[in-house]
Amino acid sequence: MKSRHLGTHGPRTSWFRWADLDLLAVENERVRLVIWPGHGADLLEFRHKASDLDVLWKNPYVWPPRQRALDQPHGMRSEFYDVFHGGWFVSLPNGFFPTDYFGAPLGCHGELQSVPWTAEILEESVERVRVRLTGRSVRTPWVLTRELELAAGEPVMRWRERLDNRSAQRLPVAWLHHPAFGGPLIDGAELVTNARTLLTPPADRPELGQLRPSYRGAWPQAPEQPGGQMRDCSQVPPAGSALEHVVHLTDFPCGWGCVWNAARNLGCGLRWDERVFPYAWSWAAGKGHDTYPIWGACHTITLQPSTSPLLPFAQLVATDQVRWVDGHGSVETTMAVGFTTTRDEVLPLPT
Repeated sequence: MKSRHLGTHGPRTSWFRWADLDLLAVENERVRLVIWPGHGADLLEFRHKASDLDVLWKNPYVWPPRQRALDQPHGMRSEFYDVFHGGWFVSLPNGFFPTDYFGAPLGCHGELQSVPWTAEILEESVERVRVRLTGRSVRTPWVLTRELELAAGEPVMRWRERLDNRSAQRLPVAWLHHPAFGGPLIDGAELVTNARTLLTPPADRPELGQLRPSYRGAWPQAPEQPGGQMRDCSQVPPAGSALEHVVHLTDFPCGWGCVWNAARNLGCGLRWDERVFPYAWSWAAGKGHDTYPIWGACHTITLQPSTSPLLPFAQLVATDQVRWVDGHGSVETTMAVGFTTTRDEVLPLPT
């Protein structure tokens, strides 16, 4: 998708159609966002206008984005990978793994990332634009409301989210934001964060991973396998390299991280509420697996604020590593994402 609006106008919104998708652009003088309300309110583009860099990864096998899974046999999380275009989506209520959610069958990353959301323009003025996006689950009782705000002249989008439990039951969620960064920004870049602890997830088949499973240590070092040589997980693997890893970050003084490119003097920073999201997952790949579902075409790094570590949902519930929401209750949180020209700049959250 090529940006059509790189001018210096102030805040505005516009609807447009591309590749048979109805998309919403939210922009100001410095940044442009493209949102796909029809599929989980996914963020398809986050563009730094001065350099014309879109910093979100695009999956070449699912681009332009697809809305529906293929009419083929399903397995190995294919119901998700058929529509995994990259970008930024939300994972609710079961985290990464498919599960039986109190009788409701849910696929990889849950249903909120796949259902259509509504979009409402709340304000469009010379000072700011505000947009409300609402997703309502079908198989489970969740409603997620997100209000975005982009002010004039700022390179930062801020938002508030509220997760509502429509049922009378106290229920658990594994809630995750999944931004995947890619393109020229990540070439030679590093992941800068104030996390103090690194964890590697357990593995049923440890020989398939490059890092020692179930390791806990100081960020950003983790032992490789075999051999035990320490890998600096803050460094983005070079494009085309076989390097790949998944780690958890935790023990945040405040929820913050930045994909920083020193050669460009540009970073994309993310700030979140560490009380709601005490973990952040980071998946980094030079090309990804040579077989399904990536086929060696994935150069990305993610920073995924999460309520929970990367474990099957039933195990998360059994070990109480989920967020519980009372019957007819809600959880509210805030987040900010934007461009920085300082390596260690921590974005402020909405007040």
